[in-house]
Amino acid sequence: MKRSLALLLLGLLALAAPLTEVYDRLEAVFQRISLANPTQALAALDQAQSLLRQAEDLPPVLRDAALANLQEARQGVVRRSPADLEARLLLVRHLLAKAFLDRALSLPPGERSSYLERLGRATGLKEVESLEGLAAEALRRRLEVLLLQRMAEDLSRALLASSRPEAYLALARAYARFLVIQDSPQSTLRAQAFVQALAKISGGEPFRPEVQGLQAQVARWRQNLLTPTPRAQPGAQASPSPAPPSSPPPSPTQLRISETALPEGIREEIGLLRLDPATAARVGEALQRLALPSLVNWLDSLDEVRGILAQAQLYTETGQYPRARTLLAYAYSRFRLKIYPVVGAYAPELAERADRLFLLMQNAVGLRTVDFTVLLGEIQEMEERLLGGSLGFWHTLQVQIQLFFLGIPRAVFFLLAAALAFFPLYLLRLTFGGRNVYWNLLGLAFLFLVLPIMVEGLSYMGSILAEYGGLPFLGVLANLSVAQALLPYLAWGLSAFLVVAFAGAGLRGIAAQFGLLRERGAEVTSTAQTPPTALTSETIVEWDEEF
Repeated sequence: MKRSLALLLLGLLALAAPLTEVYDRLEAVFQRISLANPTQALAALDQAQSLLRQAEDLPPVLRDAALANLQEARQGVVRRSPADLEARLLLVRHLLAKAFLDRALSLPPGERSSYLERLGRATGLKEVESLEGLAAEALRRRLEVLLLQRMAEDLSRALLASSRPEAYLALARAYARFLVIQDSPQSTLRAQAFVQALAKISGGEPFRPEVQGLQAQVARWRQNLLTPTPRAQPGAQASPSPAPPSSPPPSPTQLRISETALPEGIREEIGLLRLDPATAARVGEALQRLALPSLVNWLDSLDEVRGILAQAQLYTETGQYPRARTLLAYAYSRFRLKIYPVVGAYAPELAERADRLFLLMQNAVGLRTVDFTVLLGEIQEMEERLLGGSLGFWHTLQVQIQLFFLGIPRAVFFLLAAALAFFPLYLLRLTFGGRNVYWNLLGLAFLFLVLPIMVEGLSYMGSILAEYGGLPFLGVLANLSVAQALLPYLAWGLSAFLVVAFAGAGLRGIAAQFGLLRERGAEVTSTAQTPPTALTSETIVEWDEEF
């Protein structure tokens, strides 16, 4: 037993891997991604997602963003769009480069070589390895200068591009480089500016003014880094500046949204929500961090996740479980990227609960359509909470039961119930089985009573063998579940009708044999007085003879 637990623990630990090792494997996987072989490309993207989940020292924010971009890369493969595919892979590489840079800045000189080497490979900067001996601040400034120079070149290519895909790819490359140094204190750029420019290129709108604005900001940023900061003279003393006139402190009841640099449209929209001022301000800041110009755009993202889950539910209903799970994983990536930050601003417990439900469903065995119904209700609950409402206690209770019961516990419950259902059938046949037709009818009624339980257990047995036993063709047995589709539900209703019919016929016959039921003519009271009949041995009903 101890040996088995030790082997299991070692297996779990083997799933985690250092970020440097994960990146080396990712580079080999990325080389197999090509639109010439879409099937191989999709398989390689799945493997890349699995590798990212194994990275033990990758921050969750960067991991979620990288996973979301890999999911978008799948859409690029499906649409056969080389620009989309290459842009997403560039973003993934540079998000990992951001992790390498953060790790290198936290280490002393002499211990950064492995991180700086992979940082150079991810960004294409061969000069990075020669910066090993610099102090942390000098290393950061030097890397910013190098990346800003490359960003300026990429922006120039975007302005001179002869086609929109070429401009899109050049701007995406500049955006990816910005993600590596986005936390710089000298930065005046925002991710929202890049996202809006990319959206204009994709939408066929004029984009060159926005790119020129980005180019000017990059030039100013680089110039500030190259300009040496003036040092104060040793004997000079700074003259005290006059203190500004003090202003009265704001009232706690005043709206704090105006204190933040939120766009006017977002301020107006969140001001209409039935939220307290601090919560509304956090919602606005979350929208701005996501580069969403309006709350309506976030609701569109919520509808997008809802539509993906509805499509996954339909695939589950028709037995196409691999496609359903692929859509579920895509919906989760969109949820983490676009929905979770905003919901976490006004209902953090709801965001965490939905996140746990998503993760549980992705790993659960025997998914049913009712599981997606509960998850869709959770998505609707997010919208209701934002607008000041709620789906109520019943929905919350269903979600809590789902979190406790989904997956293996539910499958084991129905398998155990199906196995135990045979025992009372055996006892019934052993005790009352024979020539008496009425007891046989009762046996049939009991059979149809427990038949849905046995069929439900069979459906979960098929799901377990399909997912864990290497027998995918048995997944079709899941369609027998009453929680799956309309046909099993109607079959359950027919079974209940047969229970009532057979039980009624059998019990009526037994009651008639006991003399508890009389013919209608015998119920009329006779006026003639009939003499009492004496019992004889011929009128005694023997149990063995009748039953």
